[in-house]
Amino acid sequence: MRTPFLKRSYKIMKLKILVVDDEDSIRHTFKLRLSKWGHDVHLASNGTSGMELLASNDFHVVITDLKMPDITGNELVKLIRKRHPDIEIIVITGFATVEVAVEVMKDGVCEFLCKPLNFLRIKAILEKAAERLSLKVENKLLKKSISKLQNELGGKYSLDEIVGKSEPMNAVFKLIKSVAPLDVTILISGETGTGKELIAKTIHYNSPRASGSLVTVDCGSLPETLLDSELFGHKKGAFTGAQTDRAGRFKQADGGTIFLDEISSASSAVQKKLLRLIQEKAFQPLGGETVIEVDIRIIAATNEDLIQLVQEGRFRRDLFYRLNVVPIQLPPLRERKEDIPLLARHFLDLYSYQLGLNPMSLHPEAVTQLISHSWPGNVRELSNAMERTVIMTQDKIIRKVFITEMACDEKIINATLPNLFPPLTDQIVEVERNYLKLAMETYHGRINQVVQCSGINTRTLFRKLRRYHLDKRDYR
Repeated sequence: MRTPFLKRSYKIMKLKILVVDDEDSIRHTFKLRLSKWGHDVHLASNGTSGMELLASNDFHVVITDLKMPDITGNELVKLIRKRHPDIEIIVITGFATVEVAVEVMKDGVCEFLCKPLNFLRIKAILEKAAERLSLKVENKLLKKSISKLQNELGGKYSLDEIVGKSEPMNAVFKLIKSVAPLDVTILISGETGTGKELIAKTIHYNSPRASGSLVTVDCGSLPETLLDSELFGHKKGAFTGAQTDRAGRFKQADGGTIFLDEISSASSAVQKKLLRLIQEKAFQPLGGETVIEVDIRIIAATNEDLIQLVQEGRFRRDLFYRLNVVPIQLPPLRERKEDIPLLARHFLDLYSYQLGLNPMSLHPEAVTQLISHSWPGNVRELSNAMERTVIMTQDKIIRKVFITEMACDEKIINATLPNLFPPLTDQIVEVERNYLKLAMETYHGRINQVVQCSGINTRTLFRKLRRYHLDKRDYR
C-alpha cells in the first residue's frame, strides 16, 4: 500500500486583495469566491480607480486584468512595483502569448493566469502568496529584533558603561574611540583579569562590524591539533576521527570580528597559518585544498610580553608586526587606584541586585582597605571579593571586604609564588574537557562516533561527560 504524502499544514493568513478588471462578471466572481475563503476583497473597474484604492489601503495582493481601457495591466503593474514593492501581483488575461507572459513576469508579476479561470489554482496561488507574505513579516520582525539586540549590545558595551576615570583608563578610552570605527587589527595586552575581553567586545560593538558575529577563541585552552581545527576547520578524513567536514571559527566570524585570546599560546604551525590569513584574507581548512576567503577583523590579546617571546624565538616576528598594528595596553588595577572605589561600588550594586538584596554602601574603612590592597588578580579579583562580601555580610554599610587571605597578605603571595602555578592535574582536566567538548560538537553528540575517534570506551565516555557536565542533547 502506498504511503500517503503528508503535506505541511499552514494556517493561511487573511489577505486583503484588490481585484482590478473591467468586466463586472469577473470582478463579482472573484468577490464571491475569495470572500468565501475568508479574504477581504475590494473591487476596481479600471486602473485609475485601482490606483486610488491602492493609495488609501494596504493590500497584500493585487489581481489585475491585462487589457483595460484606461491604464493597461502592464502600466498598472509597473506603477504598483514602483510605489508598493511588497505587494504580490497576479495578472489575468484572455489574450495570452508567451511574449506577453515573459514581459509581465519581467516586471515582477508573481503569477500569470489565462481565462477561463481555474479557481482551484487561484486558491493554491493565494496560499503560496500568504506563505511568502508571512515569511516577509517574520523576516521584518526578526530584523527588528536583531536590530534591537544590537542596539542593546551597543549600549551595554559602550565606553560610557566601562567603569573608570583614572588617567591610564581615559587614555585607553580615547584610543578605543578612535580605532573602533577603523577596520584595523588590534593587539590588547595586560595582566590576567584586567578586562581584555571586555575591551574587545566594546571595540566590536562600536564598529561598523557590530551587526556581524563576534567569535571568541581561547588559544590557551586547546592543544595544537585541536586549535588548528577550531580556527580553520577541517575536512572529512583530515585526521583520525574526522568523519565530517567542520567549519572553523574564522569562517563563523566572516563579516564580523574574531577575538583571539591568549594568542601567545598558539603553536608555530598555527602562527604560520594565521600570518597567511592576515596577509591574504584567505585560508585552507585542515586537510583541505580549497581556499576559503573571509572578511574579518582580528583582535588578539595576551597577558605575556610578546616582544620578549619574539626575542626568545617563541613567537613569529612577522606575525607580531601584523597583529600589533594598534597596540592597547591595559593598566593593572594597582596603577589606577582611583578607579578601585568606583569599581567596588559598581560590583556591590550589581551583586546586591542579582541576589535580590537591599542596596549596600561602603564605609570609608572598607575603601581604605580596598585601595591599600595590591590586587594581583586585578578587576576579576576585585569582582570576586565584592561578590563574596555581598554574600557574607549582613550589614547595609560594609566596613570590611572579604578578600581571600592569600590575596590579602603580600608576604604570603611572595613566599608562595612558585606554588601558584596551576597543578598539572588541573591542566590535564581542562585539556580533557575541551577535547571532549570539541569532539561532541564535531560529531553532533553522536556517542558511537566520539567513542571511535577518541578511543575511550562507552562506559568511560559517559562517566567523563557527566563529570564535565556535557550533555549529548546540547550538540544535536
